[in-house]
Amino acid sequence: MKNKKMIVLLLVMVLIIATAGCVKEKPGTEAAIVNGEVITVQEYEETLEVYKSMYKNQYGDEVLETEIQPGVTLLQYLQENILENMIFERIIYQEALKNNLTVDDAELDELMTEYKTFFGDEQAYADFLTSNNMKEEFLKNSLRTDEVIQKYVDFYMESLVISEEELIKYYEENIDKFVSVKARHILVNSMEEAEDILEQINNGADFSELAKTFSQDTTSAVNGGDLGFFYKGQMVPTFEEAAFGLEIGEVSEIVPSDFGFHIIKLDDRSEGFDDKRELVLSEYKNIKYGERMDELENQSEIERKLKL
Repeated sequence: MKNKKMIVLLLVMVLIIATAGCVKEKPGTEAAIVNGEVITVQEYEETLEVYKSMYKNQYGDEVLETEIQPGVTLLQYLQENILENMIFERIIYQEALKNNLTVDDAELDELMTEYKTFFGDEQAYADFLTSNNMKEEFLKNSLRTDEVIQKYVDFYMESLVISEEELIKYYEENIDKFVSVKARHILVNSMEEAEDILEQINNGADFSELAKTFSQDTTSAVNGGDLGFFYKGQMVPTFEEAAFGLEIGEVSEIVPSDFGFHIIKLDDRSEGFDDKRELVLSEYKNIKYGERMDELENQSEIERKLKL
């Protein structure tokens, strides 16, 4: 879970916010008030401008007007969701401070040094700030906030006491999520070719060698069509349904998908609580953390002042 501030995460995923702090503002300058603490309009607008610049730099000037769902442009989505994320992160930040989880200046300097190494030199770093309409102070505050929040995530996860009975109960109630299969496949472009290959397999030809020779999935073909282990939800529905319905060693009929025509062989299946315990524990902890976040939000006094 530890995030080392990879640039790509900053560009695409992390909703950065300005530093937390109690600020008394004149009427009309508050974007939101979270448990008595102000998120200013200036903080909000600065964050929004950074995100607008990031997306335009990566996808072009017109991206903000792109509809990401009917009637909602990316710009409209950012305008609303950036504020909501700033509110949510402020709640977590406040809870972290209550638990004496902070980042001092020495830690922040170390984070900044580590972050800058991704750019190679100072000029590339300066160009990044300029092109994304970002001040260095804004970045420093964002890194500090993100690190404090991460400390709280780690602190909360480590403090959880979960019994074996709880884990087993969760596993049994969600058993389908924890079954994985190991399969290989041959992908071709036509039904006729798939029928010919399946006939060869049924007559004793080696599946792996046929995959190396004929499969259009070049990534897996070099390994005899091996896809490794995967869980439900990771493959297209028709492929997944066929793969999970096979017995170990069994070869499927021809399975059509948007990619072409597949022939699948099941190599292995992994299930059972003992084999999946660590995965079950990790997912259960994430669920408990989500419940804690809902609890903190419900307990917080939030005033949304900005009209979006």
